[in-house]
Amino acid sequence: MQDFFTIAKTDFLDTFQGAWIFPLLLIVLVFIFWKEKDGMRRLLLGVLPLLFLFIYWCPLTGMLFMKLLGENVYWRILWLILLAVLIPYGCCLMIGHLKGWLRQGAFLIGMAVIVVCGTPLFKSEEFQSSTNDYKIPQNVVAVCDLLPGNVHALVSNRLMPYIRLYDPSITLEFGRNALAYNGIENPTGNQILYAEAQKEEIDVPALAPLAKEEGCTFLVFSNSRTYSDAWESYGYKEYGHTDEFTIFVDTDYEEGQNTKKWEE
Repeated sequence: MQDFFTIAKTDFLDTFQGAWIFPLLLIVLVFIFWKEKDGMRRLLLGVLPLLFLFIYWCPLTGMLFMKLLGENVYWRILWLILLAVLIPYGCCLMIGHLKGWLRQGAFLIGMAVIVVCGTPLFKSEEFQSSTNDYKIPQNVVAVCDLLPGNVHALVSNRLMPYIRLYDPSITLEFGRNALAYNGIENPTGNQILYAEAQKEEIDVPALAPLAKEEGCTFLVFSNSRTYSDAWESYGYKEYGHTDEFTIFVDTDYEEGQNTKKWEE
């Protein structure tokens, strides 16, 4: 039982520590019991929150729920107390029973309490400024900054969902729907090219001719990939690289050339 109270106390303090939420909850519960005339509202907004607090702190129900839910998530019983409903409702009920300057003063005090209890958003540890205006991963931006516009490319699966968000003029041999090709035992058509591109060691003599046939001017692979042969022997050469990806280009490509295969 000592372990139960230790866990319950720790989780309770972690939930309410650093704010005035729990004292506000007790105040509004007292006021709801005092002034609320509707029996159903008093039950839902007054009795039930107290019942959940009783269930949380009572050793019999507490130890039972710890076994059912697990000690690590037992504190989520406190989520059943709808603070975002109870506190505003209780405050509105309180203000509604005041008149004149007392009502205005209570409203201003309530606003001040919200400011004092809250945490400034831009100082929060959870807030981080966006690294780019496109709100897409920075590694994608690094690759797109190297790729010319109006080209057709075969790219790593990690880049597929984002490339065209940055530059819609870049067309892709495979999009996210190509993930359905994974696990196909007898690939056909450009499924073969996709299967070759997924290998840890790229079979250059097999992949390069298929990529050329499909009009893939640029190939983008993770730096972790290895290659069975030199790309230069099969019509591609290294074009550039980032911290995570290496870019290869068709040796026949000329800067400014439009290579989108369906616009040829």
